Amino acid sequence: MNIAVDQSLQRIRFRYVAPLQRHLESFWSWWIAELIPLLPSNLQSTLSQRNQRDFVELDDDAFIVRRGTISGNRELTRVPLTVAEESDVDSHSGAKETVLLLPADKVLVRSITLPLAAEENLREVLSFEMDRRTPFSADQVYYDCVVTSRNASRKTLLLDLVLAPRKIVDELLDDLSKAGLHADILATRDSSGTAMLPVNLLPQRKRSNNDNVVRRINAALVVLTVLLLITAISLPLLQKRQVLRELEPQLVEAVAQADSANEFRRQLESLVTGSGYLVRKKQNELLILESINELSRILPDHTSINRLDISNAEIQLQGQSSSSAMLISLLESSPALKNVRFRSPVIQIPSTGEERFHLSAEIEQGQSQ
Repeated sequence: MNIAVDQSLQRIRFRYVAPLQRHLESFWSWWIAELIPLLPSNLQSTLSQRNQRDFVELDDDAFIVRRGTISGNRELTRVPLTVAEESDVDSHSGAKETVLLLPADKVLVRSITLPLAAEENLREVLSFEMDRRTPFSADQVYYDCVVTSRNASRKTLLLDLVLAPRKIVDELLDDLSKAGLHADILATRDSSGTAMLPVNLLPQRKRSNNDNVVRRINAALVVLTVLLLITAISLPLLQKRQVLRELEPQLVEAVAQADSANEFRRQLESLVTGSGYLVRKKQNELLILESINELSRILPDHTSINRLDISNAEIQLQGQSSSSAMLISLLESSPALKNVRFRSPVIQIPSTGEERFHLSAEIEQGQSQ
């Protein structure tokens, strides 16, 4: 169970933590490089002096101590190996750290391709590969490496393995100690000779405490940068959330007002509909009254109405008259009626001599107003 958990954590570190750490280190280096030119000149000078290193190189039978950078430095002193025990050189008086540069003939550099997954435990993997890739075993050399490229598609890692025999390095460190110097970094120049390979062949137990302090400071700065980045991302979101919380009561109130307005509109529409019904009802009743009044005015006395229907602006008359034919002309003479016609044949009543009729006529709409 523990093995499975360790493997899962290792995959997570390889897939997420290691790339994030590389990106943060790259960002930190870029940020510092861009920030320093913006500082005042006196502060830049102070930082430049504090970042100076002492470079120690072996020249035949003497140590040459230079101060500055790998590309620009000045010689401080030369310490012959024969009188090293009598020398007393304070290498840290104004220098950030001391770098012992090994000659090229005392260092072996090999290009190695490894699986990308090996980067998680790179130093352990190199110790296992040492006797197969070099003429030495891991306990015979001091070693470090420089990752030169990563191929994500092929899942491979290309690096330069840098190593030096322990016997030679221990003798140089012993002579350096007798000269009153202590090496913080053990490195060598690159193939061009103008730059230093970014390695430190010294094992952890031989490095100064300053290296651990710097690493802790750098780790703290990386963590601080991540926290600031998270804060910069989350702060606008928190502000927007606060604004939404403040606007939420206003939104609730606006929704309530909108519901009230909709309810008022529905009531108003209902009232308008009701008033329209009353108007139409009044108009229909007025139409009926006017029609009855008009019929009473124009119909002769010898005509009686048994049934009167008024609907959809149409009048239907059923009744008896001594002369039904003349009713057509009488009704058409009225300006309120038009299209007068018989709806059924006229029937003669033998007992009275009158005629039974069924007439219809359309009401002029303008006459009812």
